[in-house]
Amino acid sequence: MDKKNLVFGLLCLFGAFSLFIYQGKQLQQQALLRQSQAAGADVANVDDETPKTLAIGSVQIASEVAFRLPTLQPDDERLMTLENDAVRVTFTTIGGGIRSVELKRFAAERDSDAPYVFNREAGLPALVIGRDAEHLWTQSFAVTQQSDDFIQFRAVLEDGTDVVRGYKLPPSKAKNPYLIQTEISVTQPQTVENKTVAEKRSLWVFLGSMPEMPGDKYREHLNFCAYDGKSMDCKRLADFEASNGFLWLGGHEAHPYLEANMPCTWGALKDQFFTAILTPKTPAVGCFSFPSKQSECLSMQGFLKFELTQPSTVFGATYYVGPKDYLLLEHMGQRQDELMQFGFFGAVSKVLLMTMHGIHSVIHNWGWTILILTVIIKLLMWPVTQMQLRSSKKMATIQEPLKLLREKYKDNPQKLQTETMKLFKENRINPASGCLPAVIQIPIFIGLYYMLRSASEIRFQPFLWVKDLSMPDTVGYLGSFPINIMPLLMGVTMVVQMKVTPMPSTDSAQQKIFMLMPFIFLFFCYNFPAALVLYWTVQNLFTIVQNKLTYRRSTSDALQQQKV
Repeated sequence: MDKKNLVFGLLCLFGAFSLFIYQGKQLQQQALLRQSQAAGADVANVDDETPKTLAIGSVQIASEVAFRLPTLQPDDERLMTLENDAVRVTFTTIGGGIRSVELKRFAAERDSDAPYVFNREAGLPALVIGRDAEHLWTQSFAVTQQSDDFIQFRAVLEDGTDVVRGYKLPPSKAKNPYLIQTEISVTQPQTVENKTVAEKRSLWVFLGSMPEMPGDKYREHLNFCAYDGKSMDCKRLADFEASNGFLWLGGHEAHPYLEANMPCTWGALKDQFFTAILTPKTPAVGCFSFPSKQSECLSMQGFLKFELTQPSTVFGATYYVGPKDYLLLEHMGQRQDELMQFGFFGAVSKVLLMTMHGIHSVIHNWGWTILILTVIIKLLMWPVTQMQLRSSKKMATIQEPLKLLREKYKDNPQKLQTETMKLFKENRINPASGCLPAVIQIPIFIGLYYMLRSASEIRFQPFLWVKDLSMPDTVGYLGSFPINIMPLLMGVTMVVQMKVTPMPSTDSAQQKIFMLMPFIFLFFCYNFPAALVLYWTVQNLFTIVQNKLTYRRSTSDALQQQKV
């Protein structure tokens, strides 16, 4: 049995190492892919007789099947702006849409004063409308009203349809300064030659263009998401790629776009840290999403679809463009906080996030906030960890009797189990107590991982030598291999922790498996955000201190008993 455990441990290590190498190769392939994309033309907006390709991940999709938005040539475009302390919204007369949204409180790049701008590189303004994705109303709209926080556009289409659009920006002191109120009025012509021509038609609203983030190496965060009132469905770039599936199950061909006829309480584009959410007062009847290549980088784009069932229809909605801030999204009231994608341990992620905000309101440094959070978690778990350490020490003292029992009753498993439990009872040992800290720590670690991986609060936040807590703390490269200091420190602390922790078994094979664990964790955590690795490193240090204190106390108690 011990040999099987050793083999299993070695297989785990080999698997972790293989995954680590595979991820490195994937990153190199993606870097080469981006270089090849930069040399090509923009296949999303330019028609060409020569077929080109749209690169998504590691798969090439022929541009002849890629979905293309109409190309705009805004010769007479006029731009107007509304702004508060959080955003600067640039409107355009083209379709009466939004050309861009600047997030004043978030930098576009580290050590830069330039703000992050949503929809900057898109060829099409956000919230442009039309009767479908290929027939958009991109003619020039007239500005009919404008004030410090409100703007209105109007246009009469060729068929006589009257379209009026209005936007209202929230004040700077609003609870959610990123939430734009918008309204669309569509009045179809009633009669032409004494015949009614008002008919049931669709109204498509363009959500904008969300480009890939440099830190999202595997493009898992770049999504189009729709919520139907019960659950959220997200489309990743991988959903548009041709795939053989897992073990040849679930494979599919490449899709230039994905369309779904379903109620949509809201639709959203998101990346690792930011999101754009359109929440209509009346749910949409469908959604349409597709990838595109804008200015030498991939982006996700999409529409929400509505029905024009009356000659005159008014649509009201809110349009949120801002950070993936759980509190802001949760207060919107339509489960927009699902975009945080906290996962199975979402409740743990929310508690940890609220605790971090409480600490940061006093400390004002996210690195120290994470360190103090670690201390709080460790202090709360101190009694449970103490129980585990004492159990491990007691287990170490009965290894010889256990070995004798295994030899004595090796042909009688039932008797062996009975005598083993009797031995545990006599020595007041609970075998399950050694697993309790791990059972508690796993949800905390996973919850913290899902919370920190897309926390806009720690984006570009430095701590000690770490330049960005939301990214690996890479200090250099060995060839193409990144040198990350924090995971190496974590591995060292794990080795020291295992050295000072009593082994629950004297079996050499099991001890070797335990000693492999630091290397397995190192491989898996090497490219994790520095904030998460910081947490794990600090909690290892506290465990080492706790082990030392427990060992000294146990030794002192034993000496006193000997004197008595």
